[in-house]
Amino acid sequence: DALAVQYAGRAVFLEQNVDAPIGNRISRFWAAFGDTTAYLPLVVVDSGHKLLTGDRPKIVMQRAVDGELVRPPAAAITAYARQVGSAVRVYATLRNTSGTALSAAANGAALHALVYEDKRVGVTGRIIRAAPWLDITNPLASGASLAATIDTPELSGVDWHALHTVVVADYVPAPGPAFDMLQAAVAQPADLTVAPAAVAVGVDSGHAADRSVPVTLAGPYPLSWTATPDVPWLTVAPEAGPMTVAPALNVSAAKLAAGSQEGHVTFSASSTDGMAFTEFVTVTAVLGPRTVEVQAPAVTPGAPLALPIVVTALGDEHVVAFSLAFDPAFLDDPTVAAGAAAGGATVTVDTSEVGSGRLGVTVTLPAGQTLPEGEAELAVVTFAAAASVPRKATTVTFAGGPVPRGITDAFGSQLTAVFADAALVFPSWSVPHLVRRHLTRR
Repeated sequence: DALAVQYAGRAVFLEQNVDAPIGNRISRFWAAFGDTTAYLPLVVVDSGHKLLTGDRPKIVMQRAVDGELVRPPAAAITAYARQVGSAVRVYATLRNTSGTALSAAANGAALHALVYEDKRVGVTGRIIRAAPWLDITNPLASGASLAATIDTPELSGVDWHALHTVVVADYVPAPGPAFDMLQAAVAQPADLTVAPAAVAVGVDSGHAADRSVPVTLAGPYPLSWTATPDVPWLTVAPEAGPMTVAPALNVSAAKLAAGSQEGHVTFSASSTDGMAFTEFVTVTAVLGPRTVEVQAPAVTPGAPLALPIVVTALGDEHVVAFSLAFDPAFLDDPTVAAGAAAGGATVTVDTSEVGSGRLGVTVTLPAGQTLPEGEAELAVVTFAAAASVPRKATTVTFAGGPVPRGITDAFGSQLTAVFADAALVFPSWSVPHLVRRHLTRR
């Protein structure tokens, strides 16, 4: 029980009665043990890749588990489970990444659904209630996938709210005879999820073009879905499909009104065995100008000069990259900080060309976050203003390097914008003047 808490989210510890084993997990122990006499408890780690018998100190078990956790998986599993009458139905998708073709005939490959209850029956708080398995009869090539439904026998006397399922894929790697686990996954409750549930789409009125945003659907493999938008400027392609097909939300620029508007898409999914789910996506579309501007404050020669970089945002800007060109005779020693609208952002600064008067900046917001719609302070670039300058005026302009200018949304799509430069005016007293001397002929 202590190990189950310690390794929560990384490993699952299950118990069953060795004198009345459920399923065929006990066969994995004997295949690896290679002897006739074993002492209780029998501990099988990763289908027999590691075995422990008899009472062992906790540290021995920890070392065995730690050693298995650092091994790379040889398969990917997605699993869902639900109650059907008095049984558990498990939907599993297995992708073989082992580099070896899997089949029951060639290497004993199988999928197991281990259904357990959080209840103290023996010596721990987790007891296996069912362990059906499915032999992989058709060879599964490396890189290929299979989908399978596994049902338990009818269960009685269990707390359905305390039941959980782990799906395990294993096989016998050469030279054998021990089994090894390819991968395991905790089955999620059968449901439909749609991500993102809310999305902002900006259309730059200066470069108006249709926009497309990908949507990810997740759920049991037997589901088929349909999508229905509720506004004319929003479509979905395709409009329906199986769970293996990912749709995209398309926004028609020509059908948008200026400003912000909201639409919704209803995703409905069902299966032939009785599952039915509905989820919604909210789409906020904004049509307007997107700009990136260097704002010019008053200049105090010899003092720090903070230049805000302000974006007129449409609400979908995730990464903004730009370079500034400046005259080192006026400005020097630049530093960059995230602006008020970019809290938590990662600011990457390229100073490789500062000596030549060019500074590169990339501002990346945290995953899934974008700038708020409206005027947003992206960053603040602070220079040391020269105390004495060769003339009153200079400019800070957006340049092509060292970092190319660009804006992307949270999905990596390129966005358009107008970049506006700044003019700085130094006070007259900071410009040295030659004193004219009047000479008198003698």
